[in-house]
Amino acid sequence: MLVRASPSGFEMLLKNLIGNEQLLGLLARNPLPPASIFEGPDGIGKRTAALALAAVANCRQPADHDMCGSCSSCLKAEAGNHPDITLFVPEKNVIKIDMMRHLSREAYYRPFEGQARFFIVDEAEKMTEEAANSLLKTLEEPPPTSHLVLVTAFPHRLLSTIRSRCQTFTFRPLTRPEIASWLSATDHADDSELRAAFADGSIGKALSLNMQELIRDRDLVLDVFSAWTATHSFEEVFKRAEASPLKTDLKNRDRTKELLQLLHALTEDLYFIQIGTPERLINLDRRSELEKLSRQLTLDAISNLLYHIAQSYWDVDHYVSPLMSFETLWLRAEQGKQYGRDSYSQAR
Repeated sequence: MLVRASPSGFEMLLKNLIGNEQLLGLLARNPLPPASIFEGPDGIGKRTAALALAAVANCRQPADHDMCGSCSSCLKAEAGNHPDITLFVPEKNVIKIDMMRHLSREAYYRPFEGQARFFIVDEAEKMTEEAANSLLKTLEEPPPTSHLVLVTAFPHRLLSTIRSRCQTFTFRPLTRPEIASWLSATDHADDSELRAAFADGSIGKALSLNMQELIRDRDLVLDVFSAWTATHSFEEVFKRAEASPLKTDLKNRDRTKELLQLLHALTEDLYFIQIGTPERLINLDRRSELEKLSRQLTLDAISNLLYHIAQSYWDVDHYVSPLMSFETLWLRAEQGKQYGRDSYSQAR
């Protein structure tokens, strides 16, 4: 599927984009190469940056290396109907050869009304091999008035022949303060800090989180973790895993993977507490409970648990029973668990 430019309502001014200011400044001051790859995690603004840079290049009266926002070209770019800015997105999770053939044909036409034409391929790693190969000639002999930008979170999935013909620009994940500050200025001010902690550096993810459901699931996992640590017994884990709501959740592969990811985040938080970097905590709202748990486990036990969580995630992803994988991880971890001082004192 292709659309003319960006969906209406996207923030287009470069100065208002969050994060990667140094890279954006460099790209704004210098013309984009004929073929580029914008790589970096999902949801950090790569596509928006590509669209904004295309708008700047076609702005009729740019100021301070940014679009003016008021000329006819800028207004069209912001409305998503600029004739010289085309965005290609996957259709049914794939980019087929017909779309890329259309791009290659259009690239050899001169701009309709601007300085240059821009063809932006979002989620470029979803090109079929045939679609990617159809771009090679255009990438090798790019027209002087056209720019191709491939946007991807998975550059290693692009053909090596594609990567070798493009200049790559890497966008870093956003910091927690950057995300929290942006969220505070929107409708998410109440939970901005916690939402930013769970966002993995992505504003897109921060906005998509259902915090009520996430906290409910996280507390469900924390209850299992706390019971296992306090009693030193798999029986408490088994009771919870075989009772609602966990039993229902653990029948579903995707739900089990979500719960394992939350358990991994909780266990990492224990590690951050033990090594003296609590500012890295994800579960900020459960710091006191986590500090208590941290005193009951050694660093080796935490490392051992992280290993077995990763192993269980792999098992679930490779079609082992989700319930069996979840229960087995605690048995595996139990074999290597070493208790902290508080637990040793209680055991005596």
